Amino acid sequence: MAGNNNNTRDIERSILRYNNSRTIISVITGLVVVISIYMVIKLSPLFAFGLLFLIPLLSIIFYLSGKNRKLKHILKIRNDWGKNQLAKDRDLKAIRTLFDYSSSKEASNTYIDDQTWKDLNMDQLYTRIDRTLTDPGESVLYKMLREPLFQKEELANRSQTIRFFQDNPELRERIQFILARLGHQFSGDELFNLLWENEFPRSRLKPLFSVMALAALVSLFIPLIFWSGVMAAIPAGMLIINIVTHYIIKRRKDLETISFPYLIGCIKSARDLSSINHPAMEKYTTKLKEQYNISKGVLRKARFLFNSNQASTDPATGFILEYINIFFLQEVRSFYGTVDEIAKNINTLQDLYLTLGEIDALQSIASYRTSLISYTEPEFINEGIHLEVKDAKQPLLDNAISASIAFGKNVVIITGSNMGGKSTFLRNIGNNVLLAQTIATTLTSYYKGTFFRIITSISRTDDLMAGKSFYYVEAERILRTIQSFSTSIPTLCIIDELLSGTNSTERLHASEAIIRYLAGQNTLSVIATHDLELAERLNGTCDFYHFTDNVDENGLKFDYLLKPDIATTRNAIALLKYLGYPKEITDKASEKDT
Repeated sequence: MAGNNNNTRDIERSILRYNNSRTIISVITGLVVVISIYMVIKLSPLFAFGLLFLIPLLSIIFYLSGKNRKLKHILKIRNDWGKNQLAKDRDLKAIRTLFDYSSSKEASNTYIDDQTWKDLNMDQLYTRIDRTLTDPGESVLYKMLREPLFQKEELANRSQTIRFFQDNPELRERIQFILARLGHQFSGDELFNLLWENEFPRSRLKPLFSVMALAALVSLFIPLIFWSGVMAAIPAGMLIINIVTHYIIKRRKDLETISFPYLIGCIKSARDLSSINHPAMEKYTTKLKEQYNISKGVLRKARFLFNSNQASTDPATGFILEYINIFFLQEVRSFYGTVDEIAKNINTLQDLYLTLGEIDALQSIASYRTSLISYTEPEFINEGIHLEVKDAKQPLLDNAISASIAFGKNVVIITGSNMGGKSTFLRNIGNNVLLAQTIATTLTSYYKGTFFRIITSISRTDDLMAGKSFYYVEAERILRTIQSFSTSIPTLCIIDELLSGTNSTERLHASEAIIRYLAGQNTLSVIATHDLELAERLNGTCDFYHFTDNVDENGLKFDYLLKPDIATTRNAIALLKYLGYPKEITDKASEKDT
């Protein structure tokens, strides 16, 4: 850490030094201009040659400015490392587009469904993990968290790259600088729409534009060959025709090519990243080099595409270049040439996008790991149903109380009173299992388990739009859970208050039947309930844990510690007393409770 601080101070001193040097050179440049102009006016026009000194002086200023910008980028990257980016602007609707497209194209149901994602508060957890620098990184990280892995080797490879970013700050910052230079586009899903929705602008007139450019070239020689003033009208006429054509197409081009500059930036980033030389990155650099070599034709075709939008340092030169561009329809022809090149290499460009995104997502995960006080990499076994965690913490709580548990039976019942910690514990287990199988990182001191599909029923609401009751919605959810069980991959099934939307007698019998069914399936079910009678009926079928509480005249007291066995305390009536309910109500309730 001390070495890193020293390097940061070196960068800060370098920025100050470059700033001072640039200031001195700028003053010298100003003096050269003033002295040269004065000498021209007072002595001789020959002193205008003194302005030639501006060329090296301006070159030095541009060089120093470039170095300064790069160092400031690196300084920001270094200062942001290991820190959350909660204030970063995110368009989650655009970010999830890649996942939505992938999940709609695959028959597999192993990804995290929307209800489970919502139950585990994964939008909030995503924002904590997200320290990506690019749009592909945001989309791939989101997709990564929605698609748990089920193979040790895949997770080991992912974890190896994450460790590379943690252990090699110099190379990491070089990679981050390339990614930061690519940055984000204004609209998060425009490039996705171009690459995956095949939204390519087409024109049957494309061959005509080449003919018109050739005609424009030929028209320049007609007045020279025939040496006639009348013939001079021909190139003028061609200019007018091509101006009209240019601006008609330009309206469309400006709408259709909104994502082109960012695509070009992605291709250039692939080129730059492919030069990174490290064994841990070889898998990515080899792919990027191949992808760049196939798709670099897009850069060649697009070289005239945005010239007219780039300001020239010399207005006169810019004006001339603009009209040359229009006269020969360079921008129009480049537009359709680029479209054809993208269409031809669409699969490679998709892979390039995903490769860039994966690199960015993994460096983001490495930064997240660095921000944690403690974490561990999970250990996986391929046989049976097993899950053992020690000191597991809820990732969304800064001062979370840890819980340790070793699951012995297929169903675990968690009992306890309101607000005691049951729902938080359910999310704690769900979050850590999901993080283990996606980013190979758990907020535990020890994690060992089999691979699980994950499905939950925690956050429940009436579906008013569909006219469905609270109970109906929950019953549907439990049925979908049961129907999704797989014989090849165990399911981690997490339920908070099973069938809580119906009357107590029917709920008791139905819940018991469902839990006994779950106990015989290829699942690990974790179920929280207030119903102590249900727990007692299932004694011998399930493992039991509980949370305790104490409510007295001083208030509610919770230790949030997970303990074995069924809860022996209740707090509903004590809570009414604490809130100040009339004594007549609380006394009557206490009589009924005894």
